Amino acid sequence: MKNPDHIYKLAEELVTKYQDRKLANANEATTRFQIIDVILNEILEWNKDDIEVEETHHDENGTARYCDYIIRTANTAIIVEAKKVGVAFDTVPQKRKQRLRGAWLEGNTGDAIRQARQYCIDKNIQFAVVTNGGQWIIFPAFRDDEISFKDSNAIIFDSLQQTLGEDLNYFTSLLSREGVINGYLREELLGRKEDQIETRRLNSFKLTDIQRPENPIYPLIEEEITQAFSDTSTADRETLINCYVQTPDRKRFDTKIQFHINKRDSLFRVAPKNPMKRKQRGALDSALNKTTKSAKPLAMLILGTVGSGKSTFLKYTREVSAASFFAKKRSEAYPHWIDINFLEFSPSGNVLDFIYESIYKYIESDEFLSDYDLCQKHAYEKDIESMKRGPLKRLLEDETELNREIARKILNEQEKIIPYVEKILEWSATKSPVFLVVDNVDQMPNEELQSTIFADAIALASKLGINLLLSMRESTYVQHRNSPTFDAFDFDTLQIDPPDIHAVLSKRFTLASKLLENKEGEFRAANGAIVKTKSLADFIDIVQRSVLGTEVGTRIEVLANRDIRLALRMTRSFLERGYTDPGKAMQATDQYTLPKHEAFRSIILGNSPVYVEQRSVIGNPFDARLSINSAQILRMFVLSALVKLNSQDAAKKMDGEEIKLNLLDIGYSDEIALSVLEDLCDKRFVSTSSHGKPTLSSNFFPTILGGYIVKDLLSDLTFLECMMMDTFIDNFETWKSLKNKQQRLDSERNKLSRLHIRMEMVGEFYSYVRTLFENVSREAHKRSLPSEWLSNPFKELEHSLNQNIERAVASANRLYKKGHRR
Repeated sequence: MKNPDHIYKLAEELVTKYQDRKLANANEATTRFQIIDVILNEILEWNKDDIEVEETHHDENGTARYCDYIIRTANTAIIVEAKKVGVAFDTVPQKRKQRLRGAWLEGNTGDAIRQARQYCIDKNIQFAVVTNGGQWIIFPAFRDDEISFKDSNAIIFDSLQQTLGEDLNYFTSLLSREGVINGYLREELLGRKEDQIETRRLNSFKLTDIQRPENPIYPLIEEEITQAFSDTSTADRETLINCYVQTPDRKRFDTKIQFHINKRDSLFRVAPKNPMKRKQRGALDSALNKTTKSAKPLAMLILGTVGSGKSTFLKYTREVSAASFFAKKRSEAYPHWIDINFLEFSPSGNVLDFIYESIYKYIESDEFLSDYDLCQKHAYEKDIESMKRGPLKRLLEDETELNREIARKILNEQEKIIPYVEKILEWSATKSPVFLVVDNVDQMPNEELQSTIFADAIALASKLGINLLLSMRESTYVQHRNSPTFDAFDFDTLQIDPPDIHAVLSKRFTLASKLLENKEGEFRAANGAIVKTKSLADFIDIVQRSVLGTEVGTRIEVLANRDIRLALRMTRSFLERGYTDPGKAMQATDQYTLPKHEAFRSIILGNSPVYVEQRSVIGNPFDARLSINSAQILRMFVLSALVKLNSQDAAKKMDGEEIKLNLLDIGYSDEIALSVLEDLCDKRFVSTSSHGKPTLSSNFFPTILGGYIVKDLLSDLTFLECMMMDTFIDNFETWKSLKNKQQRLDSERNKLSRLHIRMEMVGEFYSYVRTLFENVSREAHKRSLPSEWLSNPFKELEHSLNQNIERAVASANRLYKKGHRR
């Protein structure tokens, strides 16, 4: 309730008014005006835009009927059938809940319920209320589960004194705008808030046991492709030199979709140095060199987004740009770079033990640190002198026995690891810089474990006087920056921006071509012919030409959304399964370009034979996964508004509170709003400006992926076909039609016939999701939401979709119609 005191006072006044008119022969209009209107508008707090009065409709026989009220939002609808005060529902049971069968449904009570139920069925509205102003009977007109109408319950308030007196809180919790939006009415009448209970996703019925064909040339090039298109954080020096890209992604406006690309807010008052910028490329190298002259150890954060190349940057620094700094010298102390990679850590293990064991492995592998004369005897000098003054004093004349005892002391501490590591590093740090490099903490499953890692690493570096480099995502830093661990330590910061994906792919293709140069091979083409090649690098050259500077390259860049690791994985994926007939390309004499739709489909599907959202690199914007039909399209609805806002004058952000209020205005709860925003961020369609987890107080903006979803992919046939497979289809006729077509498609072998079936399915699916969107959009227009909430991307891209369908059909006709080639 917005104003409980006002509602309680108004309820008392209404009870008095009702008692005064109880025996009067009031007609329905008078009843509405004096009692029911006030209850709906002021006590139940429905807005004027939510209520339609005396709506005319026609039943299946064409007879005109009138509904007294239809309460409607984008998320729900209720029919309220009002009777005059003088008409009492005298057969109403005394129970609060009563099954919708038996003697009480006879007479005027039963007539009113049956009439309201028929109105609901005619209008496809699930919930009904019959009232004479005093008595209120609430019931489901039909259900979407196995329970019949007669076995359903009605909720009964048998007098206004009860309704607006002792049961006012319960009454408003069920029928108030807030209560209905939050799902309490549905939960009370049906036992759940969800209404998607059947399995109506095409991927549940498609013949998934049929494996997608592999690119027949891929087994010949798999090893080289894996090497060329893998994360370079574990690569050798030569590969790093050939693959590392220092050109950042600077795009701020996409001309194709006319979309402003937004940036997250800076985490610092003064922008940190960025080694990806030309003038700051030596920032870390310079900081490393300064440690040789500084008494204060270096403490540095390496920050970047997911897949931006933080680990690769560190590896490149150690192996290439600062390689001379870490060059090993014979019989002389030199700097040490000790990697602590938490990808190798088990979350059930002990953090400190893992750090010490990692350092111990490094010490044992290093010629200087593991040498007794060069390092160990100096690190244990104080201990040895102390032992000579104490327990070993009697052995001073027996050098052999003395050395044996000293060795036993060192070996004993080696077995314990911790005291040995501390002595070796503490002494080494006085002779030359030692760097503890902690990476991949983000891979740990919870914040508490991450916090423990940071605390232990910082404490160890401080205790031993060694330098510390902590690499993490910006979002991880945001979660921990106010903790005592970080707050008490003075860190320098480097910002790692992701490199240009086009440049990364170009270098990787060049490397793959070099690795495959002059490697011979043969494979069987789709037509059965054996194709031989003297250099498999020729195929890579064709792929490179088909990707770089083409729509396929753009799709990889968009879907990766600045995640380099993901871009490389997608490229490997379509090389493995994206091209089913490379023989045609290898035998062509002209500049052949591989089919773009095959590559795009393979990128979306990955290793799955059919699209399943949780296994794909891209989420489904047409299904919010809330199991609520009326809320299913909300991902697309919210994303469309954000993209529209960023397609105007400049890059803009939208406040979560504003999103919440607009969704609430059309009938969606705060819980639903937050769930949709969390999903949009998780699927990388939307981002928060703060780097933190999305909340209703965050600021949101669409990513480049979100922009392309709304302004380009919405008319792409491959994208729509894939999304269709994992979208819930509520409408029975649409579901029946799509399911039948899918079954025909699975058994059809004629390529032209298959293409026509597929295009029919895409058109039908597009119409279905467009209708879902327009149902929500209609309520937004009715309530005059801001202009960015009123656009309809389905309408805007429908012409483009139809053109794509026409082109696909025309192309298939050219290729397959003659002789009905299969």
